[in-house]
Amino acid sequence: MASGSFRSIVASLNHRPALISSDRTAQPKGGMPIPPIRHWQAHLRASRPLRILLLIGGLSVAVLLAATVQYIDSMRDREMEGAERELSTLNLSLSEQTASATQSVDLVLTTIIEQLKSDGIDTPEEYVRRMGGRDTYQMLRARITGLPQLDAVTMIAADGHLINFSRYYPIPPVNVSDRDYFAYLRDHDTTAPFIGEPVQNRGNGSWTVYLARRISGPDGSFVGLVLGAIELSYFQRIYKALQPDGDGSISLWRRDGILLARHPVLPDIGRPLGQRHFLKVLESANSGVYFSSGGLNDGARLVATRALADYPLVVNVTRKLDAVLDKWRIQAWTIGAASAVGIAALLLSLWALARQFSAYEAATRAMDAARRAVEGREQAEHALRQSQKMEAIGQLTGGVAHDFNNLLQAIGINLHVIDSRTEDERIAGPARLALQAVERGATLTQHLLAFSRRQQLRPVPVDVATLVERTSRLLGRTLGQSVRVETEVAPGLWPAMIDPTQLEMAVLNLALNARDAMPGGGTLWILAGNRTVAGPAAGDLAIGGRLPGAGPLPVQVEGLAAGDYVVLRVRDTGTGMAAEVAARAFEPFFTTKEVGRGTGLGLSMVHGLATQSGGGVELDSRPGLGTTVTLYLPRAEQAADVPTAPPPPPPARARVAETAPVGAGCAILLVDDEELVRSATAGYLAQAGFAVREAADAAAALSLLDHGFRPDVIVTDHMMPGMTGLEMARTLRARQDETPILMVTGYAEDLTSTAAARDVSLTVLSKPIEPSRLVRSIRDMASVEG
Repeated sequence: MASGSFRSIVASLNHRPALISSDRTAQPKGGMPIPPIRHWQAHLRASRPLRILLLIGGLSVAVLLAATVQYIDSMRDREMEGAERELSTLNLSLSEQTASATQSVDLVLTTIIEQLKSDGIDTPEEYVRRMGGRDTYQMLRARITGLPQLDAVTMIAADGHLINFSRYYPIPPVNVSDRDYFAYLRDHDTTAPFIGEPVQNRGNGSWTVYLARRISGPDGSFVGLVLGAIELSYFQRIYKALQPDGDGSISLWRRDGILLARHPVLPDIGRPLGQRHFLKVLESANSGVYFSSGGLNDGARLVATRALADYPLVVNVTRKLDAVLDKWRIQAWTIGAASAVGIAALLLSLWALARQFSAYEAATRAMDAARRAVEGREQAEHALRQSQKMEAIGQLTGGVAHDFNNLLQAIGINLHVIDSRTEDERIAGPARLALQAVERGATLTQHLLAFSRRQQLRPVPVDVATLVERTSRLLGRTLGQSVRVETEVAPGLWPAMIDPTQLEMAVLNLALNARDAMPGGGTLWILAGNRTVAGPAAGDLAIGGRLPGAGPLPVQVEGLAAGDYVVLRVRDTGTGMAAEVAARAFEPFFTTKEVGRGTGLGLSMVHGLATQSGGGVELDSRPGLGTTVTLYLPRAEQAADVPTAPPPPPPARARVAETAPVGAGCAILLVDDEELVRSATAGYLAQAGFAVREAADAAAALSLLDHGFRPDVIVTDHMMPGMTGLEMARTLRARQDETPILMVTGYAEDLTSTAAARDVSLTVLSKPIEPSRLVRSIRDMASVEG
């Protein structure tokens, strides 16, 4: 309104009426028509209510869109949760039926064994002599009656030959001492049943699995076996009747991952198939539901798995993810379409309302201008004062905008200088963020309107003795005077292949735990020595012996491979832990400290560091006797590098001068889909003297190369739309293009491994990277190529 009034005043002072029309275009006297966009811009500048109306409309559209997306996402979550519940319920029912069928067979075997014991048959000779007759055969025939899943019952002697067989009599001279169930039960005095590998009938092609139980004498000696043959087709018939819809599957597995039965039927019974993720799930729980990206013979599936309590069997129930989400997709499309219609209607209403509001304001301004024109000279002085005031405000606004733009320009230039003259990410990172704010501020003043990463271990040969000495000095100042720190390092200590920073953090974590366990003070020992471990026996290692100043080493360490290790032990004289607490000490987030004193991640971090580095960790703690944590660190094949003090950084001006010419004569192809990253990198490389050509993705880069551009080095991101950086590199190598490739990426999977880099002969650097290091890497690669 103020802007319209000011125009009217100025027009009246110049004896010319100002016309503001609500038409699509306005044509000043003697001038060109005003474009519609400028017409609306004038209205927006002049009308604060119109700006508020459009802002409210825009926020309403954003809220409606966000609510639609959130509702569709919550619908998907509910659909998945419902499917998980259904699969879990069906899986529980099938597991109970499978367990009941197996238990019925097992009951027949245990009844036979109990009958043998009551008859006084407790030696292999008595078992063979008394159980080989036709009456026993008739008894076995009677036992299997009414059990469709039980195909046959067999009595087996201690030497493996058959004593009696429910299928026919007399029995053939068969020996099964080579079967897995016989070898296992012969060598293990156990009362648990054993389920053997499935066997296929060569005549009819049916599959059978054997449930075997050991017959032991009073002294535990091996007397023989009793064996039940279970028809796996029985389970397939049950599973077929209870199959979840037409898109699901039900399968029975042995606990070691061998497929026993499945519906729909697969031809691969008796083999370990697929990725068998359920084995990992069952390591920590008796049952669970998980998502599998690839089934045995088709796409992604939702899988419910459950292990039988008394038998080494697992029942899995699955449904295709596409089928689970079919209903949700229809609902999502419906809701999305309704939301789109609603947003379109809202936008249309806003547009109509804005037009009406603009017309109303135009009419009001015209009426006000006419009124002021009639008043004439009586309001001339007031009009003049109003004109002078508005002119002053305009000049002030223009001056502020001009000065603000100057400030932004100065700030931007200095931030670029700071970014190019420092290698300290603590300074360069905020400078780059501030540069983005400068760019946004500049756009704001011109138009009145106008995103970072995984750490991975970096093992290097480490001088553990030096690290222990340095850490002990730090702990002496950190733990306080009530805790005495003592160290002892064996002479000739080997270097360890470990991440030094993470190892130092691990020792610090252990020391802080020890301090908390010694509230009244005590002694903390840090001991280091060499140890050669012999080959594992049944998964454990006998390593025995003592370290300098420490108690005896434990007899066994689970899972440790044979080889040379540097043993680092941290021991305290604190309160110690009960057995049930020590058993859970390495669990993430498990802590016995009060709230606010610990996260429960310290020991789990230590465990992860040791095991991921190829070593191991052991905890020995007893209440009142303190705690000892022993780390087994793999020995490094080469000596540890002696750390040297880095040279002092050159002054800022010198660094810029030094950087400027290093890339002279070197052409770079820079490929990155992030414009901010690409532009900043290109600017820095150009400042360093490189000739840089940019490409927003791999396709654009390949196009430049196809049109004759021959760079000295290709610098590329990895994760880009369309083709990744690694795929682009493979494409170039397939073309016999040997241009050096430097991949600068934040992608932290196997890309940085030696195997991935060797596959296409490239160098990998991880973001964020100091610009000076990037320049050095490019220069070195270009020099090697040249």
